Amino acid sequence: EGALVIVTHDRWFLDAVCTRLWEVVPGNDGPGGRDPQPGHVETYEGGYAAYILQRTERERQAAVAAEKRNNMLRKELAWLRRGAPARTSKPRFRIDAAEALIADEPAPRDTMELTKMATSRLGKKVIDLEDITFTYPGAPEPVLRDLTLRLAPGERLGVMGPNGAGKSSLLGVISGELTPQTGQVKRGKTVKLAVLDQNTRELEKVADLRVVEAVSEIALRVSVGKKELTATQLVERMGFTRERAWTRVAEISGGERRRLQLMRLLMAEPNVLLLDEPTNDLDTDTLAAVEDLLDSWPGTLVVVSHDRYLLERLTDRQMAVLDQSLRDLPGGVDQYVQLRELAGTQTPRTAATPEDSGPSRSAQAREAQKEASRIERKLGKVRTQLKKLHARQAKESESGDFEALALTSREAAALQGQIDDLEESWLEAAEAAEELQG
Repeated sequence: EGALVIVTHDRWFLDAVCTRLWEVVPGNDGPGGRDPQPGHVETYEGGYAAYILQRTERERQAAVAAEKRNNMLRKELAWLRRGAPARTSKPRFRIDAAEALIADEPAPRDTMELTKMATSRLGKKVIDLEDITFTYPGAPEPVLRDLTLRLAPGERLGVMGPNGAGKSSLLGVISGELTPQTGQVKRGKTVKLAVLDQNTRELEKVADLRVVEAVSEIALRVSVGKKELTATQLVERMGFTRERAWTRVAEISGGERRRLQLMRLLMAEPNVLLLDEPTNDLDTDTLAAVEDLLDSWPGTLVVVSHDRYLLERLTDRQMAVLDQSLRDLPGGVDQYVQLRELAGTQTPRTAATPEDSGPSRSAQAREAQKEASRIERKLGKVRTQLKKLHARQAKESESGDFEALALTSREAAALQGQIDDLEESWLEAAEAAEELQG
């Protein structure tokens, strides 16, 4: 019921909780050290989605952002608008401006094309874990028990789980760093694997090099999707200014070290990439740049992270390490949150005080907002399914396969009915949240 001020890079949290954002814009010394520009704070109404929309519109109107930066922001905005209609339902800014900005913006990535490219690099077999059980020496219980996982070419898998559940151990088994006591790990002959772990000690050996030199030491050029980037272009794309690009590695910040780690891995052109908490020390702009880069990376990607926004943005399939096993999450991040909440309600509680007799209006409002968020994500997924069915209908109509067209039409009608029901449920939840908030 009071005021809350929080400093965070958790974009999901910003959308779920915050009603106003302050962006701290750093100052600069000006060209040649003249006319220094002081740092300042810019304010935005709403959460992260609102911030991205307002910022994109401001930069378009003022024409102060470079075109490639606007492209990246529009891409982020397009994803937000497609996947989360409720986030911008009652904004204090122009929705029509947003729609105009992203009218011709394609999906963040072409999954079919990336899978085709990944298959050509990897073949059909990547890495299979079969009935794996892994226990640390001296531990009373296994961390992972009877676990099976098959990674496909071009697959993008997000892994969640509470601290200590075994997420990093799973990556260790996949990479070969850890050997299971039972079960088999089978790797394709063409697998070239790279791991971004949670420490940056490997950069100590290049501490005296400049950032660009540390990247070009691995390779001078790298292919990302259908584009070829030089080391300098990759460094620039990952948010290093010309000055910072020529800073010694020993003198860069933690977030910059994290970016440098990832760039060195990508320059080696692996076809299987394991990322363990990749968002540590990264600000929102850098996160968007990383996501934009990995959108066109043609390989198998496994991401372990607590960053829920990143997982939904970057991966197509999510799983959770729970109770020594790996559980598929067809409902995505929302399903994982529900499982964790359910586990919490099953723990013993002390006797309730009078104040515990029922949830407050603010708690009820928060629950209604969560329900609206869950429904909107489900809506996005069903709409994507319907879009694919419409594309199939067009092909079947052209080919004259009317029997198949009739079946597809029935599927499309069922999905449209599901969308109508979800939209009505979302409206009820959104109205309830607004009413409870007063």
